[in-house]
Amino acid sequence: MKEVLAEKLNMPLRHLEILLEGSEIIKYKKNSQLMPNNAVSHQLGYVISGALRTYTITKEGEEFSFLLQVDGDFFGDYESFLTGKESDWILKTTTVTEVLIFDKEYLHKLMEQDPYWIKFYKQIADMCFLDAKRRIEELLFYTYEERYLNLLKRSPKIVQLIPQKFIASYLGITTQSLSRIKSRVFLT
Repeated sequence: MKEVLAEKLNMPLRHLEILLEGSEIIKYKKNSQLMPNNAVSHQLGYVISGALRTYTITKEGEEFSFLLQVDGDFFGDYESFLTGKESDWILKTTTVTEVLIFDKEYLHKLMEQDPYWIKFYKQIADMCFLDAKRRIEELLFYTYEERYLNLLKRSPKIVQLIPQKFIASYLGITTQSLSRIKSRVFLT
């Protein structure tokens, strides 16, 4: 498994072994909460297998899915991780999910010892930034159908591992509208 994980993280095996010394691999059941609302994030993670979503609950009591993450995705509230402020986001699995969790203090210790870890940390920061930027652009500039097609293109596994109601919430539509979009997309 170490070899596969090293390949997924694009990391030499010797560095992975160092990372694993201060990290945890955890297998969660479906619907497990990884981070509750109003918690401070001291950890970031990487989805080894499975799926999770990052969401919030609006003032009206509706759930709004901001990110949907599957195998190979980094996750966590990066803003809370950086600032130490409470998060507005909830992280929850949508299926049995195995993750690698890295602790902030351990990553900082590694960065002080070896410049390799600064590059790794930057890789995580870049991925978090690009995910957030892509998400904001989708919400601002794309139609619902375009958002759905982008989601299919970027990660077809999401539609297999994440329930339709969460995908609809992510797209900003009802499940009925999602069904209509899927019908149009698959007829084309």
